Amino acid sequence: MKELQRQGIVSVIKHFPGHGAVSQDSHFFLPKIKTKMEQLEKEDMYPFEQAIKNGADSILMGHLVVKSVTRELPASLSRKFITKYLRKKYHYKGLIITDDLKMKAIKFIYGKEKAVRKAFEAGNDIILFRISPDKQKQIINHIYDLVRQGKLKENRINKSVKRILNIKQKYKISDEFTEEEINLEEINEQIKEIRQKCGIE
Repeated sequence: MKELQRQGIVSVIKHFPGHGAVSQDSHFFLPKIKTKMEQLEKEDMYPFEQAIKNGADSILMGHLVVKSVTRELPASLSRKFITKYLRKKYHYKGLIITDDLKMKAIKFIYGKEKAVRKAFEAGNDIILFRISPDKQKQIINHIYDLVRQGKLKENRINKSVKRILNIKQKYKISDEFTEEEINLEEINEQIKEIRQKCGIE
């Protein structure tokens, strides 16, 4: 994490609170952590706590149900879990990012629209969604609608925007392309080919 930061790369530590206590793959199932919180804090969550103390830029939430706290919700969509542990217990002020909301653990239970709303309500700053550009526009329009209808507070989104801007300022990230043009479509095609070879949807 520290070496990435020294090289000017935004570090992302994952997947909070840790996959050590589960045997299922959250790409396909919604794993449940039945370990007591005291043990989870001492073991799986300990590296995250240390990373936060050492200046973690961003944390990616795992699609993991922590039975004693989130009941049936995954930690990634649980405001109680994100607020109680990351924000309050560990005094974390950085970015919080969801794992991919297209993963089967989320897609089959919540669907796109509901998952996005719950992710924002839970306190995530960045929503990770590996979908086509057209579907991305649909989701963005859905978020606009939620704000207009008063179902999602604009102030809630503004807090996330401020955290994102702080990170961009820290790493001097601009929205302008460098002289060397980047072919995003080509890069995405290469990623798609690699995923297909590995049998990842």
